[in-house]
Amino acid sequence: YSKGVWVPDPEAVWVSAKLLKDYNLGDENVVLQISDGREVQYPVVPPSGLPPLANPDILEGENDLTALSFLHEPAVLHNLRVRFLDYSSIYTYCGIVLVALNPYDQLPIYGEEVIDAYSGQDMADMEPHIFSVAEEAYRTMTREEKNQSIIISGESGAGKTVSAKFTMRYFAVVGGAAQQTSVEERVLASNPIMESIGNAKTTRNDNSSRFGKYIEIGFGRKGDIIGANMRTYLLEKSRVVFQVLQERNYHIFYQLCASRDLPEMRVLKLGGAETFRYTNQGGEDSMQIPGTDDVVDLERTRNAFTILGVPPDQQMELFRILAAVLHLGNVNIQASGRGGDRSYIDERSLSVFSKLLGVERTQMAHWLCHRRLAVGGEMLVKPMPGQQSLEARDALAKHVYGQLFTWTVTRLNSALRAQSEQPKSFIGVLDIYGFETFERNSFEQFCINYANEKLQQQFNRHVFQLEQEEYVREELPWSRIEFSDNQPCIALIEGQLGLLDLLDEECRMPKGSEESWARKLYDQHQSNNPSPHFRKPRMSNTAFIILHFADTVQYECDGFLDKNRDTVFEEPINILRASQVSPLVSELFQQEPVGGGKSSLPNGNLRSGPGKRAQREHKLTVGFQFRQSLQLLMDTLNSTTPHYVRCIKPNDLKEPFVFDPKRAVQQLRACGVLETIRISAAGYPSRWTYAEFFSRYRVLLRGGGVQTQEQIQASCQMALPELIPDPEQYCFGKTKVFFRAGQVALLERLRAERLRAAGVIIQSWVRGWLGRRRYIKTRWATLTIQRYTRGALARRLADILRYTKAALVIQKTYRMVAIRQMFLMIREATVTIQAFTRGCVCNNIMHLFYPLPPQVVAERAAVLLQSAVRGWLTRRAYRRVRAAIVLMQCCVRRRAARRELVKLKAEARSVEKFRELNKGMEVKLMQLQLRADLKLDALRGALVKLENQLETQLQTQQPQPSTTITEEEMEERRRAEEKAAQEILRLTQVGLVRPNGSETALMLFCRIVIFKAVAQEGKTLTAELDEERRKYQGLLREFTRLEQRYENLREMSMLTEVLTHYIQLHIPLAWVPAFLFCLYVRVDSALSLPPGLAASVLFLCVRQADCSGDKTRARSLCTAAVTAMKGALKDEDLVPLTSDLSELNRALSDLCIQAYQQLLSISETRLQPIIVPAMLESEMIPGLSGSGVKLGNFRKRAGSDPRAVERNAGETPSMAAVLRELGALHTALSRQALPPTLMEQAFRQLTHLLSASALNSLLLRKDMCSWSRGLQIRYNVSQLEEWLRSRGLQAGGAVALLEPLIQAAQLLQVGKKTEADAQALVHTCTALSTQQIVKILTLYTPHSDLEERVTLNFIRTVQERSGGQPPQLLMDVRRVFPVTFPYLPPPPVRADQLDIPDSLKISFLRRP
Repeated sequence: YSKGVWVPDPEAVWVSAKLLKDYNLGDENVVLQISDGREVQYPVVPPSGLPPLANPDILEGENDLTALSFLHEPAVLHNLRVRFLDYSSIYTYCGIVLVALNPYDQLPIYGEEVIDAYSGQDMADMEPHIFSVAEEAYRTMTREEKNQSIIISGESGAGKTVSAKFTMRYFAVVGGAAQQTSVEERVLASNPIMESIGNAKTTRNDNSSRFGKYIEIGFGRKGDIIGANMRTYLLEKSRVVFQVLQERNYHIFYQLCASRDLPEMRVLKLGGAETFRYTNQGGEDSMQIPGTDDVVDLERTRNAFTILGVPPDQQMELFRILAAVLHLGNVNIQASGRGGDRSYIDERSLSVFSKLLGVERTQMAHWLCHRRLAVGGEMLVKPMPGQQSLEARDALAKHVYGQLFTWTVTRLNSALRAQSEQPKSFIGVLDIYGFETFERNSFEQFCINYANEKLQQQFNRHVFQLEQEEYVREELPWSRIEFSDNQPCIALIEGQLGLLDLLDEECRMPKGSEESWARKLYDQHQSNNPSPHFRKPRMSNTAFIILHFADTVQYECDGFLDKNRDTVFEEPINILRASQVSPLVSELFQQEPVGGGKSSLPNGNLRSGPGKRAQREHKLTVGFQFRQSLQLLMDTLNSTTPHYVRCIKPNDLKEPFVFDPKRAVQQLRACGVLETIRISAAGYPSRWTYAEFFSRYRVLLRGGGVQTQEQIQASCQMALPELIPDPEQYCFGKTKVFFRAGQVALLERLRAERLRAAGVIIQSWVRGWLGRRRYIKTRWATLTIQRYTRGALARRLADILRYTKAALVIQKTYRMVAIRQMFLMIREATVTIQAFTRGCVCNNIMHLFYPLPPQVVAERAAVLLQSAVRGWLTRRAYRRVRAAIVLMQCCVRRRAARRELVKLKAEARSVEKFRELNKGMEVKLMQLQLRADLKLDALRGALVKLENQLETQLQTQQPQPSTTITEEEMEERRRAEEKAAQEILRLTQVGLVRPNGSETALMLFCRIVIFKAVAQEGKTLTAELDEERRKYQGLLREFTRLEQRYENLREMSMLTEVLTHYIQLHIPLAWVPAFLFCLYVRVDSALSLPPGLAASVLFLCVRQADCSGDKTRARSLCTAAVTAMKGALKDEDLVPLTSDLSELNRALSDLCIQAYQQLLSISETRLQPIIVPAMLESEMIPGLSGSGVKLGNFRKRAGSDPRAVERNAGETPSMAAVLRELGALHTALSRQALPPTLMEQAFRQLTHLLSASALNSLLLRKDMCSWSRGLQIRYNVSQLEEWLRSRGLQAGGAVALLEPLIQAAQLLQVGKKTEADAQALVHTCTALSTQQIVKILTLYTPHSDLEERVTLNFIRTVQERSGGQPPQLLMDVRRVFPVTFPYLPPPPVRADQLDIPDSLKISFLRRP
């Protein structure tokens, strides 16, 4: 018996425990230790028996519940909790069922990149997701050409509506047409409309669908969406007039009230939601839903109506009807008369209601308070009491809203209906209410649970059918699997004299009541024909209990008859039908002819007067209609291949990632997941192909080496009876071996024991070998040390003897030398003393007998002083000269620097700099300077002419002394001469006049006048020059802006030679025929031409036409070229041409970009199917896969297509295929001499596609996240890196785009245990986001028993250390990098230099 078990718990439902003592057969108790440390005695008594076994740790967190070794309730609950809380995975497979837990949080797992990652992938290869179910349905439909259905069910608030929306979005993206149409947009636009008029806030869900819907999305022959159709079931009309506390009415009412201030909404006379009775019953706290804006939601709804073709005036009519319903709820009806048998109306709100709908107010007021009766063939009008009038008012409101809802659905279906062709097949999405049970359950819960009973029956039979088909396909001897069939419960409800029949019978009775119906139920199903699924409550006579498959529910009979009748009087309907203001109101209530078993009012009955042939009551009740529509739905589902999604509400508090095990178990039992587990466990839940079983359990089998399929199958069949003695626990099929529950765990234990025993033997041999090797090394080392030690000791003794002898010699010699040195020193000292003594004696004798003169002594002292003074003076003079030289050098250098600065400033301000910027402005400045020079020369010529005239006059006229000159004239002449002399002196100082000795004062004065004129003209010219300079600065700025724009435009354009570089690509002759079309060249001969020939010929033709001045010919030639290229690119929209030939560059630039995008699109189309198999699945390194594969890794999900196995058995694309595609593209582009920069950009885009696609698939596949797979991925990526570097493409950034995939592969290989590992991991994986790192760590799966899972503490440590990064999970595969076309100047080519083939017949273009 296993060591790990599960025991019941009142709070956690099930808790894990360990077996402290082995259980022996016959023991009454089992000693267990609970996970919290407590020891308990678990009684082993029926019916509980032994506690359920726990699964091995290696199976914890499995994405498919049927892959668990032990299938039972605690294992399912624990696996869901681990995936939801520890791994943040909300989706889990359970066979053919996808279990979805509502996270109550926004998760980044629904973007377009996720859709791209799941598109075209097998369901078994990817992580569980709603997109995976949608892809499986889409692939099955296109492959088998059979209709599909996706059944989404669950409680209110479990996420059914969101799942249905994401499913439809997936179909809209994947099933989109080749050209964008509005079909997908219209299908998605139906969601906000139906949410507005069919969803409401409840205590369990803020956006609860109060109706069921089945949407059939039609697909054409090519798999694209061409139309859709919607069917609805059981709208909760009672919500229109009543809501419990903390709930709201339908969203559309609150949206209208919130948008009441809009100009077009003022005619509706609306107020706040709190002012209307139909919207304020839930309380003030429920008026607004947190996180939503009703105004924005209404705008979204109106946009959706517009997309679906509903005109604005019809939208306003719809809003008028909805506003009228709100005003109708405020109509106050009070009782009057004796005993309250009459009633009267407050007509204030009724007038607004009548005005909005265009009906007579008095008639509506009368028939709301009166009714028409037939007595004895006569028609009588009887007043109604106040309460009955209120019920009639509410019935009218519900009926109006129901008719409006039906009209909206019909309008949506007409807009979504296929126009061009009939759908070849469809995929239906069923979003229907799940099993419901409340404290008080009424007619709505009865119908909902009845529908779930029918769906559960269909689900059980489908699961059983899949199991049966699997056994038949494998030719297994199988016996019928017993499963709980709920047909008796369904017969109790819909059978003869069942609950619905008795209810309809009671509704037809004139005085039928709930009490009478309850007594009939007790008599029929408890007394006369007892049913095991029917009970009577002990404390009530107006209630009954039904034992549903999910739970036992007690229903209160109060309100069943009224809701089943859904009665509304005919007189108010006739008034509405006669409306002349609103055509929509008349359309809603147009009565259809009665007959054919069809009700004229599909949402209710209509009571009419006796004067017509119509019956007073139509016999089709709500229950009968619901039963018919449900049977139609079941027929549709049975004719399709169903796919199931079960939505689970993890908690009732709407808290993100909070798991309540009680609520989860309750829903698991209700939605049929546990029944699926039980059916699977009743048969053979574990199934392996023979190859997978042999690969996993090879250590338990006989034989080795590479074997054939027949040998592998024979080996498995021979070994299994020895491993599992009981033959009932396994069974052999044609291609698989089947095991009952628990047998895989037994095989795992046997495998672990065999591996442990083999490991012990290997360890003993290895340890013995290591011990012997260590002993030999130690012995050899010991002998070597001894030998070296003895030699060292001998050498040391010899050295000691030699050193001793040497020491004696040294001592002897040293002593001799020391004594000799002492003797020589004493002798030298003695001689020195004697010499000094004798000298002193001689000096004393000489001074005594021969003294020196005083002059000699003074002269010697003076010489000494002079030498000292002269040295000091010389040093002081040197220091002064050096300081002066340094100062002079500084001044000279500063002056030179200032001159250089002035020169640079003048140069910066000079006109020459501006002339370099714009040659046109330089010419203008030269013209101005020339103009100034010409004027100055003219003035100088006039001055010379005037001087000549003055000289001539002076020569002809001799000065005569005048005797008549007065003193006044002399004074004036003197003043003029002084003034002229001052002016001459000033001009001489400024350098304008250089006077000669021969010039007279008059001549100088004339020159002064002329120079003044010249100066005035110079000022004018200077002012004009300054004005021109200012204009030049403005033009310079404009020139700079235009130059920048010109550079941008030049980068986006290319010459026509670039277009010819794509000749030998995989595109169907995209470029060459485009140019040769102008030259009448056949398309099939274009590939044989030299590269660039077509572009060169076209360029020469255009240049020749331009030089000859024939603009018409040049324009027509370019037009033909553009038209031909457009045709080759299959683009019907031609770029319009103008008369200016230069504007055709724009058209050519657009064609360049379009051709580049088409090149990448075709290359991506060829690469996309082989990216994931080549980069992730291919095994280029041998020996990494084998027996170390994790349990359940190679197994397909239960019920998967058997043909997928055959497809996977073929050759898997490898990296060689990817490199071949890239190499072919590179060779073609290189042969056409494509510019290197453009080639780098193209391969950068393709490298991003490879890296993003592989990384996204890695993040969504658990089987790819292992150490061995990481090593394989790194090797595959290294091959791609080497290929890019060998082609010189790394400069364009292509290699850098592989960094996220490289780091993801390294993440799978590094250690993941300690905090140091987490720190190193964060520093290493800089190109990955935090979510990507956590996702890979979460998906990491050990493929060997020696590896361990990544602990949650390690994942939390990584999250803490890598904060602040953007929340990105998947990379954007559709990201497009901007392309820049390099400028290529036209080559100096001539026509006679071209090698034109004769087959083109254009040799006349050459010059003769």
